[in-house]
Amino acid sequence: MSACFIHNQLTLIRFARILVLIAAVYSVFSPAHSWAGDPLPHRLFSIDLEGDDETTTVALIFDREPDVSLRMLRGPERLIVDLPATAFEMAAEKITPKGLIQSIRYGAMDKERSRMVIGLRGPFTLEEQRAEKDEDGRYRLAFTFNLASRTAFESMLRKRAVPADAVAISTQKAERLNGETSSDKPFTVVVDAGHGGIDHGAHGRHGVKEKTITLAFARQLKEQLEKIDGVRAVLTRDDDSFISLNQRVRIGRQAGANLFISIHADSVRQSYVRGATVYTISKKASDAMAADLADSENAVDMVAGLDLPEEDEEVTDILLDLTRRETKGFSLRFAGKLVESMDDVLLMIKRPHRHAGFRVLTAPDVPSVLVELGYLSNDRDEKLLQDDEWRRRAATAIAAAVKKYASARMAALR
Repeated sequence: MSACFIHNQLTLIRFARILVLIAAVYSVFSPAHSWAGDPLPHRLFSIDLEGDDETTTVALIFDREPDVSLRMLRGPERLIVDLPATAFEMAAEKITPKGLIQSIRYGAMDKERSRMVIGLRGPFTLEEQRAEKDEDGRYRLAFTFNLASRTAFESMLRKRAVPADAVAISTQKAERLNGETSSDKPFTVVVDAGHGGIDHGAHGRHGVKEKTITLAFARQLKEQLEKIDGVRAVLTRDDDSFISLNQRVRIGRQAGANLFISIHADSVRQSYVRGATVYTISKKASDAMAADLADSENAVDMVAGLDLPEEDEEVTDILLDLTRRETKGFSLRFAGKLVESMDDVLLMIKRPHRHAGFRVLTAPDVPSVLVELGYLSNDRDEKLLQDDEWRRRAATAIAAAVKKYASARMAALR
């Protein structure tokens, strides 16, 4: 057998292997590839609205057919569209509500799920359509909304009734009540980056999103806390995912938290207001601005398409009530140390310790505070909140307060 023949045969074998490899790569990354096990998200190219105050159609254009589930909610009237992980490629500011549509929000729920919440101006009925492939190989999924009576809406809503989201679980007192930490265990601080995923939070005057600021700062604060001997830091989220308020509280309790710090950077109506603020929980707000902020923060679950939970019946439990009072006392002590530490290095708002009924601070056995780093409605605050050096100073100041508080608490347990 000649050397030339062998060389040609080897060349053909190598070429065949290359073709097999190319076919395998194409099968994985092709838009028609099945979603199961696919690392690539679906792509949503556009959201088109057409119609009037009687009938309005919302059309979604995807790269491939999505597997969706629908749910209707009242108060206000909304359609929840649950999607597989999706890359939203349209500019949000270009989506203008019209006809029956009042608002459209969308974003990630977690690494595998995305969600769209379509807000309606009143009761409606829905004509859903299956995704249809167009001549360009894209899939058009359209929903047609019709103006309807309250009776017709309630009838359709009952037909679409499904169990509440798994993340909207009430926290039970048996999880950790009176679970005091012994001196030989790490002092656990849960750092809660406010908002995330479909819930963008506040928007700055120059476009920055609150959810981006809070996540960047939470990571920086975790890094500073872990420099303290005996302190363990846990994040409620470490990516751009949505987490319900109940689940944030639950994460704190299940982590065995000795302290819960929720990080925010809201907007207020008065653009001149700036500086950091520390909030603790109270049924009665300290002032109108605190009340407005609490109302806004407490509504984020509704923004993401979750029903607001019913009032917890456990509030009548005497033991739980005593625990809440003790926990509130610890929260107030830490808030005092926190204001003192932050005031040394940062601009603070006038009367920097305020209080209101924030749901994220409701764990009965975890001292909790909500820190407004600044207000995105103020130009100077918006600029500072994006500055790495400023964030480092702020994180160092908060970590210093945690160190003082943790030392006092751990000493009391010895």
